[in-house]
Amino acid sequence: MRSRWILNLVLILVLSALAWAMRHELAVTRASPTLAGSGAAEPHLIEIAREGEPTIALERLVSGWRMRSPWDIDADPDRVAALLAIRDAPLLRSVPAQAAALEELGLDPVKLRLRLDTTDIAMGGLDPIEHWRYAASDDLVHLIPDRFQHLLIAPPLDYVARMPLPRDPVPVFATRDTVPLSGETLARLSVLVAERIEPLIGEPNGALLELSASDGTRVRYRVSEDGRRWTRPDLRLTYVLGEAPELIEDPGAIDPTPPVSLAVPFADPDGDTDAAPLDTAWPESPLSPGSDVFAPDPATLTYGDPEWRESPGALDSLMDPDAPLSGELPLGSPPRFGCARMM
Repeated sequence: MRSRWILNLVLILVLSALAWAMRHELAVTRASPTLAGSGAAEPHLIEIAREGEPTIALERLVSGWRMRSPWDIDADPDRVAALLAIRDAPLLRSVPAQAAALEELGLDPVKLRLRLDTTDIAMGGLDPIEHWRYAASDDLVHLIPDRFQHLLIAPPLDYVARMPLPRDPVPVFATRDTVPLSGETLARLSVLVAERIEPLIGEPNGALLELSASDGTRVRYRVSEDGRRWTRPDLRLTYVLGEAPELIEDPGAIDPTPPVSLAVPFADPDGDTDAAPLDTAWPESPLSPGSDVFAPDPATLTYGDPEWRESPGALDSLMDPDAPLSGELPLGSPPRFGCARMM
């Protein structure tokens, strides 16, 4: 009798496992395909190449995301996460690239391209019917929700972390005009978040604030008289704070750090910069001549052309390049963003 109960229990467990497996398989089968495919790993390198605009290059480190171009500085993790959501963008439709009129879809020439590691995604115009955006990847043209264009055309400043202090290495000593600050002050500075970041116009001025890390690397700021504007002379960027932090001096504090290292950008009070070359070897820009994913003839590329136009027809009507067009939907010129020149 007991063995029968055990056998029934085993059968119930086996049937339950089979039922769960079938439901899981059906759920996976019914799930909408996405731009990067299900289960895609988070990339290590991100590059946004825009015609006539600076390329944004980002790298994932142990300490978090870091911008490598146009500045070498910590990146905003929330902004990067919002951008990476494009990998899970559902696909409304997909067709082979060779069957599509790429020029009419805004994909030839490519004016905006996103690179995730070695995966290239060329962004095109809008479908006038569903208002989804054309995106080309892996020899396919897809229609995806138009939720990412503002992230792709955003200025590089939008991807800079708003915390003035570097994420890694962590500063362990600070001075203002060569006078040491207290440890409590340094702890408060480590959690500062700026309201916004602005490019530096003119020459930096104010008190000299120097932060030193345990490995000897140092970062210098010019702090305005009211304490709300912190300028990095080496990057020519200014962090604007909502409230000025209190800087308490401790003349007796001793600097525990070794002599200064030039492993990271180091600026003197006048804004001169010494920096070692970056270790990251970035691949060729996706918009540069030689890129072979939907890339036009290099001789026909006209960089800096301000005219961007949206796709004039639906996907079905554009399979035949000779099909009549239903009218044009002008996108107009993309925003022009000022970019602080790197020193």
